[in-house]
Amino acid sequence: MDVFVNIQEAELALTQKPLLATSAERFLILDDIKSDYRELSHPLRFAKLLSLLLARVSVPLAPHDLIAGRCVDRLLTAEEERRFAAFIRHPDFPDGGSFLSSGHATYSWEMVVSLGLPGLKAQAQERLSLADDPEQRDFLLAILEIYDAIAAYLLRYADAADAAGMHALSENLHQAATTQPQSFVVALQLLWTITLIDCAYITENPTLTVGRLDQILYPLYRADLDAGRLTRQEAAAYVTDYYCKHNLIMGRGEHQVGDASNSTTFARILNFDAPQYLLLAGRDEKGSLAVNELTELFAECIVPSFKNPVVVVRYVKGMDESAPVLWKTLTEKALASASLMFYNDDNVYATWRRMGLPEQDARAYAHFGCNWPTTGDNGAWFGGGPSSVCFDAYENEEEKRALAAPYMRMNAEHGWPEDLVEVLGELYEQKGESVTIEDVYERFFSRMSDFLDRKLAFYERELAARRRHPARLLTFGDAFLRNSIKEVGCFAATAKYHFELQSFQMFGTVADSVIALDQLVFVQKKLTLGTLLDALRADFVGFEEVLALCRGAEKYGQDTPLSNAHAKRLSHTACSLVIEKNKPYFEKDRLFLVPCMQSDTWHLKKGEAYGATPDGRRAGIPFSQNSRPSNGVCKNGITAMFNAMLNLPTDGLLSGALNLDVDPRQFSGENGKAVFAALLAAYFNRGGLHAQVSALSKEALSDAVVHPDAHRDLRVRVTGYSGVFVDICPRLQNDIIKRFE
Repeated sequence: MDVFVNIQEAELALTQKPLLATSAERFLILDDIKSDYRELSHPLRFAKLLSLLLARVSVPLAPHDLIAGRCVDRLLTAEEERRFAAFIRHPDFPDGGSFLSSGHATYSWEMVVSLGLPGLKAQAQERLSLADDPEQRDFLLAILEIYDAIAAYLLRYADAADAAGMHALSENLHQAATTQPQSFVVALQLLWTITLIDCAYITENPTLTVGRLDQILYPLYRADLDAGRLTRQEAAAYVTDYYCKHNLIMGRGEHQVGDASNSTTFARILNFDAPQYLLLAGRDEKGSLAVNELTELFAECIVPSFKNPVVVVRYVKGMDESAPVLWKTLTEKALASASLMFYNDDNVYATWRRMGLPEQDARAYAHFGCNWPTTGDNGAWFGGGPSSVCFDAYENEEEKRALAAPYMRMNAEHGWPEDLVEVLGELYEQKGESVTIEDVYERFFSRMSDFLDRKLAFYERELAARRRHPARLLTFGDAFLRNSIKEVGCFAATAKYHFELQSFQMFGTVADSVIALDQLVFVQKKLTLGTLLDALRADFVGFEEVLALCRGAEKYGQDTPLSNAHAKRLSHTACSLVIEKNKPYFEKDRLFLVPCMQSDTWHLKKGEAYGATPDGRRAGIPFSQNSRPSNGVCKNGITAMFNAMLNLPTDGLLSGALNLDVDPRQFSGENGKAVFAALLAAYFNRGGLHAQVSALSKEALSDAVVHPDAHRDLRVRVTGYSGVFVDICPRLQNDIIKRFE
C-alpha cells in the first residue's frame, strides 16, 4: 500500500487550500433546516438536525482512500457568500453554525471500540428503560437517534465505496456501522468517522483528544497480525491515511491572533486551526511503562509536515533506556516536526495525586487544547462546553446576572505582571523605601489568594446551576462519554470532575521582574523603589540608566543562584496556594482549579496593551509565553535553561508549555540527533515537565517573511498547536522569530 499520494494531498490541503474555503455543504444544509423542530426539546432537536445533516451531506471518496471520511471545503459563489453572511448571524446558530460546543474534550474511546455502535445503542436503550423523567427520556432518545444517524452515514459511505469498486473499504464501513469492531482497521474507521463528524460538522474549534490509540487498539492489532489478516506494513498505511485525514479538514492561518483577513476562521471551517491530540506511551493503570509495537508504529508514521494529529508523548523516567528504539524515533521526528510534544508522565501523575485524585483517575489523565490537562474522559472543563446560560436553570434573576459575568480566566486585565506592578505601587505608597522583598511576596500572593477565593466561589455557583437540569441539553460528545449516559445528562453537568484553569500567566516576566527588583533595589541597592516606579511610569524615557540596569539584571533561564531561588519560590508558592484552595471544593463537588503556566498567545495581546515592567521590558512589548523564559534572556544556552526550569515544582504543575526552539545545524547528522535525544532525556529524567520542539533557524524564518512562497514547508510551534509559518500573521511571526534569538 503506497500512501505517497495520500500524504501529498494532505500537504497540499494544508498549504494551498484557498484562504476563504468554506464547508459549503454543511452551511447550506443547516441554513435550509436552521429553524426546523423548534417545538422539540434541545436534545431531540439537536438529534433531528444532525440526522438531516448527515443524511444530506455527500460521501466523497478518492481512489487512494484506505479510510473513508471527507468533507467538501470550497470557495463560495457570490450569492452563497451573501447567504453565508446572513447564516452566521442567525440567532439559531450564533457561533457560526455549530451546535452546542463539546470541544476541548476527550471521549470514552475505549468504550467506543469495545462496544461499537450496536453496543453503545444497547447501553443507551437499557438506561432508557429505567428513566421516567421526561427530560432524561428525551436525552436518551436523542442519543439513540445520533447512533442511528452515524450508522446510516457509514452505510451510505459503504454503498459509495462499493459502487466505486472499493469493496474492502465498503466492507470495513459496513462493519463499522453494524458490529462491534473485530479488527484494527474497522476500529480505526469507526474512530475516524466519529472524529470527522464532530470536527467537520458539529463543533466549532473542536480541539478533540483522540485518545491513547496505541493502548486502545493494540489488542485488535496484535490479533490481526497473529491471524495473518494484517501485516505491519499494511497497518502503517492505514495509520498514515488516518493522519492524512486529520489534515484534509483544516483551513489556513492561525486562530488566536489571526482574523478573517488572514485566516480561514472557524466560521468557515469548524476545524480550520484546531488541534487533535493523540497520546502515546506513559504508564498503564498499574504504573508500568505502556509501550508496545503499536506505540512504535504510530511514532514511525508521524509525517513531519502535518499539523494534526498533535502527538503527545507521555515520557516515563528512563524511557530513553527502556524503549531506546522508540525514543530515537520520537526525538528524530521532533527535530523534523512541530506537531510533537513531550510531557513528564511522572510529574503530572504526582500533581494529580497531590490534588486528591485516586490512583486510577490520576493514571487516566489526558492533555487537550493548548497543553491543558484533563482527568481523561471523566473531567469537564468549564470553558469547553455549555454554560449555565444554556441550561437556563437559575434560582433567581440575581444568580442569572452573577453567572452572566465575564469569564473569570484572568486575574487582572493584563495578567500577573500587572498585579505585581500594582503591588509595588501600593506598598510604596504605604511604606516608602522601607518596603522589603518579603513585603512584595506577601502582598502579591495575598492578591492571588483573594482572586482564587472569588474564582472558586464563582464556579461552585456555576456548577450548581448546571446540575439543576442536567438532561436539558445535549452535545455530540455526550453520545460517547460514559458519564453522560450513566448519569443521563450533558457532560457539562454530569462529569465526575469539573475544573477550570488557573495559570500563572507570563511567569517569566513576573519572575524576571521580581529578580530585578530584589537584585537592584534590595540586594545591591543600585536603585530605590521610588526611582524604579518613576521609570516604569515613564516607560524608561529619561531613565536610560535604570533601563540598562533592569535589562542587565539576572533573568529566569540563566541558571544563577538568585534567579533560580526566585523562580522556585514563585512557582512553588503559587502552585501550593492553588492546590490548598482547591481542597474544600474538591471534597464537596470534585471541583478544582488546575495549576498551570499557560498563556497561549495572550502574552502578545496583554503585553501589547500594558506598560513597562521591572525586568526592563518596555510598554507594548509582548510578555513571556507559558513556562518558558522571556525571549532573548537565555544567554547561557539550552542546558542552563533546562537547569533553571528544573526549579519548577515536579508535583505542582499540570501544564506549562516550553517552546524548545533549536537551530537544526546544532543537531545535524546521526551524532547530532543522538546528542539531542540524550539532552532531552536528561531533562525529563531529572524532572522536567514539558517540551515541544521547533528546529528552525532564525535566518530561514526571517527569509520566509520576505519570500513566503519559497518557505511554505516551514512548520513552527505556536503554543499547544503548530502553524504553517508563512500563514501566520506578522506580529506573531515576529514574536516567534524573537524566540530564536
